[in-house]
Amino acid sequence: MPFISKSFINDLPNQIDIVDLINRRLPLKKMGSSYRAPCPFHGGKNHNFAVNSHEQFYHCFKCGESGGVISFVQKFDNLDFVTAIEVIASEFGLSIVYDETSKPVDTRLPRYRDLMQRVGQFYIQQLKQSPAKNRAVNYAKNRGISGEIAKCFELGFAPPSSNLLSEFEQDDQNIADLKAMGLIADDQYRSGQYYDFFKDRLMFPIHNAKGNIIAFGGRAFDNNAKAKYLNSPETPIFSKSKELYGLYHARKYSRSIDYILVVEGYMDVVALHQAGISQVVAALGTATTIEHLNILSRTTSVIIFCFDGDEAGKKAAWRALNITLPVIKAGMIVKFLFLPDGEDPDTLVKKESSKAFVERIENAQPLSQFLFSHIKAEVDFGTIEGKTLFLEKASTLLGKINYETYQQQLLEGLAGEVRQSVEQVKSILERQDVLIQTNTFDIPKIFEEPPMADFYGDENHQAPTPAKSNNSLIYQMIGLLLNQPSMVDETIELRVKKINDAGVLQELANSALLQEDIALEDMIEPFPQKKQQLLDLYNKKKVLKNYDYKGEFLDALLKIEEKQKEQSALLITNEAEYTKSLQARKGKPKN
Repeated sequence: MPFISKSFINDLPNQIDIVDLINRRLPLKKMGSSYRAPCPFHGGKNHNFAVNSHEQFYHCFKCGESGGVISFVQKFDNLDFVTAIEVIASEFGLSIVYDETSKPVDTRLPRYRDLMQRVGQFYIQQLKQSPAKNRAVNYAKNRGISGEIAKCFELGFAPPSSNLLSEFEQDDQNIADLKAMGLIADDQYRSGQYYDFFKDRLMFPIHNAKGNIIAFGGRAFDNNAKAKYLNSPETPIFSKSKELYGLYHARKYSRSIDYILVVEGYMDVVALHQAGISQVVAALGTATTIEHLNILSRTTSVIIFCFDGDEAGKKAAWRALNITLPVIKAGMIVKFLFLPDGEDPDTLVKKESSKAFVERIENAQPLSQFLFSHIKAEVDFGTIEGKTLFLEKASTLLGKINYETYQQQLLEGLAGEVRQSVEQVKSILERQDVLIQTNTFDIPKIFEEPPMADFYGDENHQAPTPAKSNNSLIYQMIGLLLNQPSMVDETIELRVKKINDAGVLQELANSALLQEDIALEDMIEPFPQKKQQLLDLYNKKKVLKNYDYKGEFLDALLKIEEKQKEQSALLITNEAEYTKSLQARKGKPKN
């Protein structure tokens, strides 16, 4: 697609009313010569946000955010410049004028987008006409999906046989595009043949901010299926860490978005919409990411995570809390809603009512309450030792927060929990920060085990430094962790943070804690310079599936902790002896 004409961009504000555009996203009130509302960018209740129809301009008198129609849609809908223009043009029925003399940005992208729309229509038709459609129709009815909601979300059906390619002209371009979108794959048993990636599934199109289909999710009809849900792979037009299922529908069908409920599945989103609760989204087969939070915080000031009340749900909620802490900013409120054991939003809203479910949403736990209660449940809070561990764990989490006002409020809440002064708790937090910051975030270039001479050298061989003597164990732990990241819990991550000169190991442990089932590629991605070295360590420790990775990891961790205690005691002894010697020399009379 060529670039959008500059003259069209410059004339766009003259073709629409900024008040109309913003009022579709944010209810405005006429106040004097302008229109006012609470600012959508910094939050608050005061009507600091002003929109001037004559000047086609908006401005917040508190946070300073200002601009025109394109700027507002970019910031409010979290879109890039070109997409914002396309969204505005679509909403107001304008035909975009392109500069035909410019070179296309990427000729594949329009082709891919058009293909996904056609595939979406194919799945819809199959739900209506396929000989095998009854299974899909019956499943939808049993799950309480109405025809109206199915149409709203453009639900479809992937037949049990490989039918997709037959719908498109089987030339090299179409085959390549279908493969690029993850819709077909090579059949390894039949040379030159292909099979559909999605088969015998209820299909959920995934839309971008403009409402265009960019990917699909497929739900198996058998609850015992190996994979109940399948999602499209990453493609040039789809990244699961940057998209949220239902966000387009939430923006389209909600009168106002005073909160967003983040649930775990497609069916939860669909069921809540059918119950009249449209301010709901779901992550796409992955944990909530920082990109997700940034998108949501531009849509609403209140984000509510909804999880099952079982252990798995609480574990997922704790990961979401850890990811959220560094992202919290002024005007942003995060809450957690836990459902009864064995229930999810889909089942519960049908069992109770939409009114009862909304009451649950309104009574969701604030982040601070969940943070303190979760850590309390992990320690023996009635003892001095338990309170000490509680303080240590909570202080580590508070150190992740960049929003100083919120950090201070949590600090005061933490002091109240342990009945100590804010100054006492603050000193603990500061010591924790110093401990973390003194650890370097680098690893030596050589990954081989240190030569035996490093441990058993001759008389002339200098004793190894404390850091070097730990290298062998650190390398071992990195290899073990890369093979089994699921071993990391809060206690292990806290212990790893206290290892000297182990920055990469600490970052890997933190990534493993925050994201369940994290892939090897995602773990090593932050270390492009050390990728091959990390892969070498991974392969060195890659053994049988039932190997006790965690046991070996904990053994190595304990050895390092004991060495550091010995080194610390040695330093104290040496310092005492040096001080004693210095005092003796000072007291010795001169000749």
